[in-house]
Amino acid sequence: MDTRLHLLGIRHHGPGSAASVLQALDLIDPDIVLIEGVPEADDLIHYAALPGMQPPLALLVHGVEDPSLAIFLPYAEFSPEWQAMLWAIRKRRPVRFIDLPAAVSLAVAAQERDFVLPFVEVDGPGLADTETSGPETSADVARPDDDRSSLPGPIDPLDRLAELTGYPDGESWWNALVETRGASTELFRSIEDAMTALRGAEPDRFADDPARRLREERREAQMRLAIRDALKQSPGPVAVICGAWHVPALRQPVPVTTDKAVLRDLPRIKVNATWIPWTDERLAAQSGYGAGVISPGWYRHLWTTYGGTGLASAEAFAAGWQTKVAQALRDAGHSGATASAIDAARLSISLAALRGHATPGLDEMRDATLAALCHGDEIPYRLIERRLFIGESIGSIDESTPQMPLAADLARWQKRLRLKPQALAEQISLDLRSEAGLQKSTLLHRLLIIAVPWGVLVDAGRQRGTFREVWTLSWAPELSVKLAEALVYGVTIEQAAANRSVALAKERRSVGELAGLVRQCLLADLPEAAELCIGALQAAAVNAGDMAGLMQAVPPLVSVLRYGTARPYPESALRALVSALCVEVNAGLYGATQNLADDAARNIHAAIRAYDEALQLQGDSRFTEAFLLELERIAHGASTVALLAGFALRRLHDRGALAGGMTASLFSRRLSPSVPPKECADFLEGFLDGAAQIVAQDRTLLGLVDEWLMAQDEAAFVEILPMLRRSFSSVEAAGRRLLLQALDTPAAGTAKGAPEGTLSPAFDEALPLLLTILGLDGKGLP
Repeated sequence: MDTRLHLLGIRHHGPGSAASVLQALDLIDPDIVLIEGVPEADDLIHYAALPGMQPPLALLVHGVEDPSLAIFLPYAEFSPEWQAMLWAIRKRRPVRFIDLPAAVSLAVAAQERDFVLPFVEVDGPGLADTETSGPETSADVARPDDDRSSLPGPIDPLDRLAELTGYPDGESWWNALVETRGASTELFRSIEDAMTALRGAEPDRFADDPARRLREERREAQMRLAIRDALKQSPGPVAVICGAWHVPALRQPVPVTTDKAVLRDLPRIKVNATWIPWTDERLAAQSGYGAGVISPGWYRHLWTTYGGTGLASAEAFAAGWQTKVAQALRDAGHSGATASAIDAARLSISLAALRGHATPGLDEMRDATLAALCHGDEIPYRLIERRLFIGESIGSIDESTPQMPLAADLARWQKRLRLKPQALAEQISLDLRSEAGLQKSTLLHRLLIIAVPWGVLVDAGRQRGTFREVWTLSWAPELSVKLAEALVYGVTIEQAAANRSVALAKERRSVGELAGLVRQCLLADLPEAAELCIGALQAAAVNAGDMAGLMQAVPPLVSVLRYGTARPYPESALRALVSALCVEVNAGLYGATQNLADDAARNIHAAIRAYDEALQLQGDSRFTEAFLLELERIAHGASTVALLAGFALRRLHDRGALAGGMTASLFSRRLSPSVPPKECADFLEGFLDGAAQIVAQDRTLLGLVDEWLMAQDEAAFVEILPMLRRSFSSVEAAGRRLLLQALDTPAAGTAKGAPEGTLSPAFDEALPLLLTILGLDGKGLP
């Protein structure tokens, strides 16, 4: 390596590093600028200077055949690489990336599923195929390089330097000496000397991880070869911006044949690259990003204050930060007086001087804020801490920047509907009777179908019809990968959603899942896909053995038919589908309630209740009458599980579908002494079904329950007590009080052998325990 080579070792996303890089580039005035990064993104570099490119942004490189194999290269405005790109574009100098190609890294990742990609965001949905090799520690996030997340041990190399110089850790050492001191061209020689010493002290840091060591060797060999090529092509200086840890290795005079041998016969896959928006939250180390920084918000303040010049005073720097703190406190509803902000700025400068720092750091700012603005109370400070230190920014892409077809279509919809992506969760209410509200809802539902959950539906206004929706929106970078994965279904959001719905309908066999898919298509305004899904659901219903699934499929479809939607839908096909489902349910319901285990019985219980409510909403007497006939068979069935027998009897009683005295007869049979106590408790739970008024108002049933309960011996009572508590847990407090008043009223009788007009003689003695069972804690009596 000759004297024309200038290695600028930096910390990714370091404002002091960025300022020093700009100053060094102005001084060196290189013919070529080389940056650590994947070369597949070279053609995208020149878009960085477009006016609409607002960091934080990231380069997304993903596999063509398997988009879930993906890497992100994030950049903030204070990232040294970003500033180096902009400098080269302004000066019209060649600039390119020199790291190991993503085609190779992702091919290796496909072969080694425990692989950690360098300088890669690997945490979050859509990247399940890349896993971290070990837990990240607080020490890991302090290194100025990009590969901290996979260090083999918890000790950061910079911690050794911090210990020698009196700093608590490597993070504090690097911040104080590099990131908060402004620009310095002398900085890079010092960094290179320090990294050379650290690597010399640990010549084989990855001895316990051969795969990791090989990956590092490949990366550094690739970078050395790229540097040699640049030196051959250019007669002038060559500047290299790379992670500080790599500088000593890139300076070594390794033979060309050795580097080429390391890179020989590596696997490759086809990849695509594009710019995508990034967020402050995902720049932070706490998100799991290996090259993340502790506080993106703090680093942005450093960059905007010094502006790469280092000319701002410490007073201006402190005042600017404390002004932001005061504003954040006011926005959160707390006091943030200007005078207090001035006091906090002065105090932070004094603290920095006492601690031997030229400029206040995070610790000094925090202590000053707590003392002067929060008056020692940490609660207001905690409320604004995330906003201050992490930040809320999300990047934006210039319209002329090439994007994936689905990403471009989504951007067009976002602009048309004025739905700006936000990193923090934001709740919006949509009136589906307006054109704008309906289109926003349609877009969000279509995105859900293609597994891009930008919005989560919180409230669909079911009590008021279906003309209002409340969504919570939150954009995450991983959603860009989801868009890439959905490209196999189409190049527009509508096309991809329709095609994926049809594909899912062909794959799924569950009636419940298919019913949910039909409803999704209707909400996403995909009528043709909805009709195909309806056909698949009808075919599945004919041979379905899952009775719970059949019943659960009916309520959402009946809701659409009853209330309608703001969207067009195939009403005749939907009515035919609901009719077919009801016929199948009513034909097989009795058999599905016989000889069930507890879990299966509870599953059927929830489904049959929802189905019953749907039939009432539908109002079709044909299906209601057939359903009541099935309920009567269930109530009389000897093999019907007790929970469902109780539910069936209660519904028949409410509808007046039983002959006089039949309810009491069946009730008495189910609570007879020959029936195990657990079955009796289950029956009672199904019969009460969340409303105890029926027992309180029917003195005959009340007496039967009282007689059965008082007949239990101590062992049986202890066994059924939890089940009794569960039976009454769904009964509202008013219903419990009504039942207790009925028990305390000597107007009805009926304990066996007791005088007319009284209950069991032991009632007074059992009252405290009864109150506990009812959950009234002694407050139930008037």
